[in-house]
Order: sequence, then C-alpha cells, then structure tokens
Amino acid sequence: MIEPASSSPSPDSVPAAIPELVPALPLPPISRIERFYAGLQAATVASLITLPWFAIAAFWGGRSPWTIPNLISGLFFGMPALRREFGLQTLVGGAFHVLLCLIFGTLFSQIVPPNLRRRTSLLLGVLASTTWFYLLDGFFWRRAFPPFALFSKRPSIFLSFVLLGICVGLYSVFVRSCFERQNSV
Repeated sequence: MIEPASSSPSPDSVPAAIPELVPALPLPPISRIERFYAGLQAATVASLITLPWFAIAAFWGGRSPWTIPNLISGLFFGMPALRREFGLQTLVGGAFHVLLCLIFGTLFSQIVPPNLRRRTSLLLGVLASTTWFYLLDGFFWRRAFPPFALFSKRPSIFLSFVLLGICVGLYSVFVRSCFERQNSV
C-alpha cells in the first residue's frame, strides 16, 4: 500500500546517516554543573586537536613543532623560553593553552543553552572563538608578552581558534550523550 505524501516518516525509518532530518529529542532541564562538565569535555577535545595543529602549522612554516607552546610559555619565563627544543617551557605553554581552552569552553557552556540546533550552536562557537582570538591577540598578548604577537603566525593560530569554536560549539553533543547514558541505565 502506498502512503500519502503528506505523512512524515517515523524517526526509526530515517537512515542514521542523515542526523539533521531526525528531530532532536527535547532535553530535560539541565543543571549548570552538567553544562560545565560538557563544556570541559568539549574544550579538552579542542585542546587535543589544536596542540597537534600548532605542531603541523609550525612544521609547514619551517619552524620547530614546539614554537607556539614555547611562545606561550614566554609569558612566564620571558625571552629564554623562545627556543627550538622541547623542555619545561613547552609543557608550561601547552598547559596554559589547555587552561585558556577550558576557560573558554566553560564560559561558552554557561552562556549558550545546549538545546539549540547544532548548526546554530556551531556558528555561535566559531563566532565566540574568533572573538576570543581577537581579545587575546589584541589585548592580552600584546600587553603581557609582545614577542608572541611578533613571532606567531596569525593564520595558523586563527585556524586553531576556529577549530576550538567548532569543538566547543558542539558541546551539546556531550550533554546529550550524558543524558542518553543516564536514561539507558
């Protein structure tokens, strides 16, 4: 029997490869702490993606893969941190980068509700992360450690912030997975 064209397909009959067609299940009220943890998870994923991106971008530019973390650590160690080798400065710079990502992710998760559409949340994440980039670049780094602004490659760092925005913009995925895990138990 042929169904009328006006009926909508059931969520079970829609292929899993097209998640945009499946309506999102409404989320129950989500506490601030759950949003906080989801923001932390998304920011951790973002930092695990952006740190290797720094190494790849530095390699393409003919620099040491430790260039960006060492530049970041110059905030604490001054000019001696600007070197090509891996060391304590590299670990401190990488840890400070992760801290900045976590701050951004938790602030974003507290401001942006997790029940937005994924595309809207993703666009807000990219918009917020590029704003975060310009705030850090224009106000923080130029005053706190000017050599960072001189020696860093802007396009590669800007792209890392776009990657940060994509990951953090999708923090609602972590909220939904937590909700689904709680309901399956």
